[in-house]
Order: sequence, then C-alpha cells, then structure tokens
Amino acid sequence: MYFFRKIIAGILILWSACAFGQDTSYTNLTTIVVSANKLSEKRIESPVAISVLSPKTIEEAKAQRIDYLLNKVSGVYMPTIGNEQHMMSIRQPISLKGLYLYLEDGMPIRTSGLFSSNALIEINTSNIHSIEIIKGPASALYGAEAIGGVVNILSTPIPEKPIAFISTQLNNTGYKKIDLSAGSPTKTGGWMINGSWTDQKNGISEYSDFSKKALSIKRTFTLNDKLKGYQSLNYINYYTQMTGSLDSIKFFQKNFGTQQTFTFRKIDAIRFRQNLQYDWNANASTTLNVMYRNNTMDQNPTYSIASTTNPTKFKGQINSNHFDAYVVDLQHTWNIKTINSKVMIGGYWDITHQNLIAHYIDIVKDIAIGKYSSYTYPARDSLITNYNTQISNKAIYFNYIANFSKQLRFNATMRYDDFEYLFNNQLPTGTPSANNHFTQFTPKLGFTYNIHKWGSYINFSKGFVPPQITEIYNAIRVPYLLPQNFTNIEMGTWYHDKKIAAEFSVYSLQGNNEIISVRQTDGVNLNQNSGATSHIGIEYQVRYLVAPSVEISLNGTNTKHKYLNTNIKGVDVSGKEMNAAPHLLNNISVSWKPNKLLRSALEWQHQSNYFMDETNATQYPGFDVVNARIGLQFKTSEIWLNVLNLTNTYYSTMATKNFSVKGSSAYSYYLGEPRAITIGWKWYIIK
Repeated sequence: MYFFRKIIAGILILWSACAFGQDTSYTNLTTIVVSANKLSEKRIESPVAISVLSPKTIEEAKAQRIDYLLNKVSGVYMPTIGNEQHMMSIRQPISLKGLYLYLEDGMPIRTSGLFSSNALIEINTSNIHSIEIIKGPASALYGAEAIGGVVNILSTPIPEKPIAFISTQLNNTGYKKIDLSAGSPTKTGGWMINGSWTDQKNGISEYSDFSKKALSIKRTFTLNDKLKGYQSLNYINYYTQMTGSLDSIKFFQKNFGTQQTFTFRKIDAIRFRQNLQYDWNANASTTLNVMYRNNTMDQNPTYSIASTTNPTKFKGQINSNHFDAYVVDLQHTWNIKTINSKVMIGGYWDITHQNLIAHYIDIVKDIAIGKYSSYTYPARDSLITNYNTQISNKAIYFNYIANFSKQLRFNATMRYDDFEYLFNNQLPTGTPSANNHFTQFTPKLGFTYNIHKWGSYINFSKGFVPPQITEIYNAIRVPYLLPQNFTNIEMGTWYHDKKIAAEFSVYSLQGNNEIISVRQTDGVNLNQNSGATSHIGIEYQVRYLVAPSVEISLNGTNTKHKYLNTNIKGVDVSGKEMNAAPHLLNNISVSWKPNKLLRSALEWQHQSNYFMDETNATQYPGFDVVNARIGLQFKTSEIWLNVLNLTNTYYSTMATKNFSVKGSSAYSYYLGEPRAITIGWKWYIIK
C-alpha cells in the first residue's frame, strides 16, 4: 500500500509539472451562494458543514450515477449495490438506515416514515445542475431523517438563451445512456426539458440487467412585478434484476454467478410541484410550494428468500408498496434593516396515503445448476400482508439571522413536528390496527465569524427520526416507540484566497433512543428505544491552484463510531466499534486544463479497513480505486473518455457479516465496479 501511494503521489507531481497555458473559463476559488437555511446566502455565512458540487464539477465529471459525484465530497460515502441502488454514509456508518434526507430543490422527494435507501434512484440524473450536501443534523429546518446529512439536488435552471443538445455514452460493461435537453426563455419566463434513457445488459455480474427512463419538465413564469413562480414535473420509470450480494466463497473465488433468475425491483414515481413567490416589497416575500407525489415500488426481493427443511424448496414474497402524498410548504421572510436581521417563519403539511400488499411464493431450486428455477403462489391463500397507513406530518419552523457586526453573525432555527400514523390492517391476523402519535421539537443555534480571507463557525443542533412504518407495524403487537434523537456539537473554520480554499470541521454526534430489536420475556422480538451510539470525526477539504491550468483537491474524513448502550440479538456490544464504519475516507484529485479545448483529471479514492460485524471479530481491509477522465470541447460538440477503476482493483463497496450465523452465508459482499472504459459524445443542436 505504501508503494502504491508513492506511485500515485509521483503521478500527481509529474502531472502538475507538465502544466502549461491557462484555462480562461476557470472560476477562481471564491465563496459560493448556497441555501443551507432555505435562504440564498453566502457559504461563509452558514454555521454548518456544507459542501457544494458546482455545475462545472458535475459537467466535467460526466458521471453515470450520483455516487460518482457524492463520493468526491469530504465526509460522504455512497456505496453502490448495483444499478443505482445504494446505501449511504454521512457522519454515520454505511447502512440502509433512514438517517438521511434527500431533497430536490429544497423539498423532500419521499415522505418521512417511508424512508427508502434507494431514494436517489428517483432523481433524473440528466436534470442535475448542482448538489448541496449539508452534514450533520438539519431537522430544525427540514424535519425528520435529516440526521447524518441532507442531500439537496438542484435542478437545471431555465437558460438565458435557447439551448438544445443530445449526449450519448457507453462502456465495456454493457452500460448505455442517452440524454436529451432543450430549453428556452420566453417573454414571461421559460421552459426546460430534460430526458434520459439508461440501459445495461450483460454486465460483470450474472442477472444484473437494468433500465431507467426519466423525464423532467420545468416552466417558469412572471405574472407581474410582484408575483412569479414555476411548475415542475418529474417522472421516473426504473426496472432492475436483483442479483443480491456475494457470499465469502463466491467473492474470493471471483465467481459472479447468482442463484437468482426472477427477482426484481421496479419503481414508477411522479412528482409535480407548483411554486409561487410574492414579493410584498423589497424587504418581505412569501413563498408557497405545493407538491404531489405518486410512487409505486414492486419487488420480488432477494432478501426475502428463506430456506425450508427441503433443500429444493424455498419461501419468498412479491410485494407492492404504493403511496400518494400531498404536500404544502409555506414560508414568509422579512428583512428587518433597523436591527440588521432577517426572520423567516414557515409551515409544512404532508398527508400521505400508503398501501402495502405482499404475497407468499413457493420457490423451486434446481440443485444441479444451483439456481432458483421457478416460483408459484401457494394453493392456499398466499396473502401475507395487506395494510394501509395515513401519515400526517404537520410542522412549523422559525429562522432568525442577526448580524451583530460585519464579522459576527448569529443564526437560530427552531422547528416543531407533529406526526400521526393511522394504521389499518386489512387482514384478521398480524399487527393490529392502531393510531400512533409523535411530536418533536428540534433547535439549531450557530455563530459565524469572518474577517478578510478566513472565518469560523460553531453550532449546536438536534435531529430526530420518527419510527418507520416497517419498524412499528411488523410484529404481532404494536411496540411503544418514540422518535430517535441525535444531539450534535461542531465547529469549523475556512480560508480562501486566489489560489487556495480550505475548510475544516470537527463534530460530536450522540444518538439516543435508537430503535433496536429486543427479545421479550415471552420469546417475542420487539423493536424498542434502547440503543445509544457515539459518532465523532473531523472533515477537511482543500483545493489548491498549483498553476492557472492545474488544480489539486483533497477531501477526507477521519471518524470513529461506537455503540454506547446496545444489545443486539442478546449480545451486549456496548463499547464496541460500529460495523461498516471506516476510520478514514479520502478523495484526492488533480485536474489539468491547459486551454478551453482540453480537460483532464486523475482521482484516487481511499477507504480504510473496518469491522464487518457488531462484535468486532471480522474486518474488511478497505480499498483504493483510481479514476481518470479526459475530454475535448469543440465549437458545437464534445467528446470524453472516462476510465473508472483504472487499475482494475477487485473490491467490495460494502461488506458485512452476520455474527449469529455460521458459514460462508454469513458474509455479504457487494461487488465494486471493475475497470470501466466509457466513451461519450455531446452535440449542441442549439448553443
């Protein structure tokens, strides 16, 4: 590993030494306007750890998936588990848990209580303009699940002049994608349309095909000097074969075969949004957002397949989860110049109707070929789950910003949430129908201090996660559960000048009332609020302009995640390190842009070792992956070549071990992408 790092360092130095010329399109390392407080403001005025992936960064990366972008950010690791399916790690171990909030233009893309670890599948990647990542609890503004962080996808704005282009890309692992985009301003607003079609056949893993169609339409309008707004429509149609993970034998044998022949995941999602902004005067404005979400996920999931006493007979299920959500978000902002302050007050209401239906299936396994060959519904009634839930989330929030001086700024945010679950079981067996109610108050207080080229901040914040529908209604009786609570203290500093931009933050995040499964005296396993965890770390990002054409950037985090008071499956793991929690994540890249025509970049991603199980008995060694990108820009077209995993490193994006199971089946390895050589072409029909 030491030799490998020396080789990478030598390449970076050599690349830097070869720089010449100047890319006049380069944007100096200046502060960026962000919306961390639901208000447009300068980055240095926000008392939070926030990273921004700029339009330029996104355009040059030509990323096939969102994880290729987010993994550039300090403190963020988004492991792919196949075909845009993903996990997440931001100030938390890698997991599928509902500890993150995913937004599009500041609005949640899913309902709280119905968290999906695969929520970012529901984003149209051809419609991404920039991405903001707020790290740490942000429940004081955005509500539930904003614990580890908030990922806010900002969509493509209306262009100032007409534009239209088509782009295509394909690689050696069967991946193909076509993007279409067209937009134009009008006398009273404008239009923007972005569509994409993605397809993969015969990938590195057996039974891993997928396809995705996405369409985004946005229309802006100005009715008069005071009233303006926009409408947006997003549609996602997604289908993937579910391969599942590899056990330890297959992973180390590099056997990419699978037992699966019929498992799948399918998503149909529609989001419509109406935005209105009324400017009462130069110091007061009101913004209204009304959203409708329609979402259906159908599955024959690999994780539901279970063995029986007969080695050729297995059990599984096919399920369909659907919800319709109606959301209203209203906020009013005042600039109070007499006291040099700004006040925002808002209200949020989400009413969601959800229904889940699941059927048993009997599965036949062909022992000769080691595959599940077919499935049928049992002769008896195969219905195992049929329920509907109405989720009501009402909230009010308040934000006060005061400039005590030119250097010192105070920011206080408070939010009160009221949740109500109306659960109605349509079957005579299973979890009884119930009505559950939760309330939560979450504050956030912070100071920023800026002088000349440097500044700093400190903040205190709280976050919460209400019990998920699947956590509270999955047993023979309804457990008494409260929201999980997290308390965060952090401080940070930054320095910016013409050649260098550096940011550093340190945090301590403590979790309480975390939901874990506890075995009762009567032998029943029920979820309870009895877990506690500790998460501490530092995050850093440095960008250095070596020459007008060469930039080096370092993004990284050093963390430690521990169980404080946790008993899992009857085993006390208090004091142990949490599983799937690397101590170190680094991303180092160097870019070279000698002129307007040529751009190139070399990127090194490093992950340290971590424990695969909660008892700290087994470790995964981590990995190092190198990516290279080069592009040529012409007058009306562009071509690029991306070589991802340049050294063809064999690794797992996520590895776990079930400490209560023996044998190779206790291990799960999600295969990292092998070397992928992608070529792409973009043609500006109108530029």
